[in-house]
This record gives sequence, C-alpha cells and structure tokens, in this order.
Amino acid sequence: MSNEKRGLQRFCEYRDRIQSFIDGISSSPEPNPVLLKFFGIILENDKKTIDCIENNKPLLSGWYGNAPEIFAAMDVHYFCAVDNILAHQPFTSDLEGMDASAVPSDMCGLIKLGVYGVEAGLVPVPTAMITMLEPCDAQSAIHEAWENTDAWKGVPTFILDPAYGNDKEDYVYFAGELKRMIAFLEDHLGRKMDYNKLREVVERTNEQYAAWAEYNELRRAIPCPHDSFVGSKLGWGATQHVTAGLPETTEMFKMLAYDAEQKVKQGIGALPKEKVRVLWADLVPTWADPLAAWLAEECGANIVMDFQGYTPYEHIDTSSVESMLLGLAKRNMAEVPMIRQARGTVDVMIEDITRIVRDYKCDCVFFPGHVGHKDQSASIAFIKEACRDLKIPLLILTVDNFDPRYTPFDVLKRQITEFFNAHGLL
Repeated sequence: MSNEKRGLQRFCEYRDRIQSFIDGISSSPEPNPVLLKFFGIILENDKKTIDCIENNKPLLSGWYGNAPEIFAAMDVHYFCAVDNILAHQPFTSDLEGMDASAVPSDMCGLIKLGVYGVEAGLVPVPTAMITMLEPCDAQSAIHEAWENTDAWKGVPTFILDPAYGNDKEDYVYFAGELKRMIAFLEDHLGRKMDYNKLREVVERTNEQYAAWAEYNELRRAIPCPHDSFVGSKLGWGATQHVTAGLPETTEMFKMLAYDAEQKVKQGIGALPKEKVRVLWADLVPTWADPLAAWLAEECGANIVMDFQGYTPYEHIDTSSVESMLLGLAKRNMAEVPMIRQARGTVDVMIEDITRIVRDYKCDCVFFPGHVGHKDQSASIAFIKEACRDLKIPLLILTVDNFDPRYTPFDVLKRQITEFFNAHGLL
C-alpha cells in the first residue's frame, strides 16, 4: 500500500456507512432532525479527509485539546487517528486486530487501537502531527509508537507542552506554546495564520458552547428530558473531531435544546418512570448504547450527566490576538473533558463531582475505573470522601471505556443491580 493512499479504503467505508445512516433516518416515518444534522456534519468531515488523501492535500494529525480553532483559521484539515476507529467499532473487527499488536494488554484500549490503526494502514499518513503530553502517560507512548512505524516515520511533529497549574501564568505559558504551534504549521503546511478568521471561528465556537450549556441546563429537569449520554455523544464529536466553528454544529445544539425544552415544559421524561439519576464520572464508553438501554429498561435509571458532556467552557474575549490565544490556552488546557479532570491536582475532579451531583440532583455516582485512567484511580480515596460528604452512594467499577470485552456486560449488570438494591434505589 502506498503511503499516499493509506486509510483511503477505510475512510470510504466510514463515508458510506454514515450516508446509509442518513438515508435510513430520512426514510423513517419521523426523521430525527438532530441526528440528521449530526451525521451530516460527520459525513462532510469524512469527505474532506478523503479529498486530502486522494489529492495529496495538506492533512494534519491532531487531538482534542489542541486548539482546533487554530487549524480552522489556517484552513488546515485535521483528523484524530482514533476517533473514527472508536465511533465505528460495532461495525468492524478492529478489536480482534488490536489483540495481535505488540502493545501490552493492560494498557488503555484507545492506545492499543490507535497503535493498531496506524500499523494496519487504517488511517492516512499526515503531512504533520501535533501531539500532546496530557492527560496521561500513554499519550507519549502512542506518539512514540507511531513515529516508529514505517509509514509515519519522519512525519514532522510538534509537541504541545502544557503547564501543571491553573493560574494565569500557566495559561500565558500555554498560549506561548500555541504561538510556537502556529509557526510550526506555517513552516510545514504552507498555510498562514489569519487572525481575523481566527476571531470569526472563536466567536462561532463561543456560540456553540453557549448553546451546549443551555442544553445541559435542561438536563437538570426532573424527569430528565433525554436519555443517557445524548448530548455528550453528539457534542464531543461535533466540537472536537470536525472543523471547528461550523454553523451547523451550533444549529444542532439549538435543535437539541429546543426539543428538550418542549419536553420539560410538558413534563415529559426520557423514561416512563425515572427512578435513579446517575453521574458517570468519566468519558462516554464506546459501549454506552447497550448500557444506557439496559439501565433505562431494567432499572429506570438515566445517566443525567458525565464528564464528556459537562461543558464549563468560558466565553473567549476576541478583542485582541493575545486575548484569543490566552482564552484558547485556558479552554484547551483546563476546560476540555478528561484533560480538565486528569491534569494537575485532584481538586478539579472533586469540584466537578460535587457540583454535578448537586446541580443535577443525582442519586448516585458511577466511577468507571477505566483501565487507562490510572491517575483517576489513584484518587479513589478523595472521591469516596467527597461522596461521603455529599451523602451519596458511590459505585466503583473496573472497565475499559474503549473495549467492551474487558468487563463482560453480564458482570457489569450484576454489579450495578447489586449496588442499586443495596442502597434501596430500585
């Protein structure tokens, strides 16, 4: 396989599958306009990636938390090497393929799938790569693994170095990192930064996050108007893994909020009888759909909030270049999910759990204990103490958010059922 065309077949499969979703929804008796908007955004993004592969256009490998607003302002298309692999997991045999890789079996499934994806040619060879050193040690490992493959060896690479703290001097430091990243992109991709365009993009993402926050406010209602993980799954993909600042993304959030608002006004909940309101204290797993369906049908439980959907994004001041870069530094270092809770001290995660439990009137907390989040697992004593103070039950699990085989579903259901019964929640 030539390097220029690596990933083409797989991305065409993604494109065709998403198109089939759109066709299926469109032909249903009551097409869901929010899902049509979401899949339309994803489809156009996949088409852009295919265009870059087929026509040798500049293509960047990046991550959430790498200030994608800057990529959009420079007209640089980017992809996250694991995003589509995770999103399409139920339709592929990638988990079995991953098992044959040399990555230790006790590492995070995302890391293992990421290494497998590049080695197997499921993703294109980027023109350049932006890495990050957060939020976990395995981030460094996956980049080193990619750089040692034949296909990605020699790809120009820039490493974003985050600060540890959450003071202004930490954000000023990271804003300097973003400036160095811009210079790197100009050198290696031949695109110039347009700060007027950056202002337009940031103002649109400001609007996106305000609309998302409005939707989240409606999820506080009792009963919750939508099912588990709904805003989290759509919002994460539409804000972090496609071109930043698309008007369509704002429209999607406004449509979602409108639907929720109508249900709240009428007292309509997602569940016929909502019994248990849960905080899922981590990212949404790839096996979220069967978990949410079982919780709803068998337990009357709704995961009303999770870390992936919790969006404490602040408005960025666009009055000057310096204010924009400082705002982007804070947004991407201290507000993006997982990076927010895993970087720095444990205080942020405890404050988030406390605020969500109170604001969303949760009945219990699920701490998934994702195998890759050893940093969070090291904080269990603090989480237990916080939940004791809140007088709320805590269930500590052990799962791989990205590999449903790690903890068999029957085991998970038994643990949750026993927990609910023990605390009189059913």
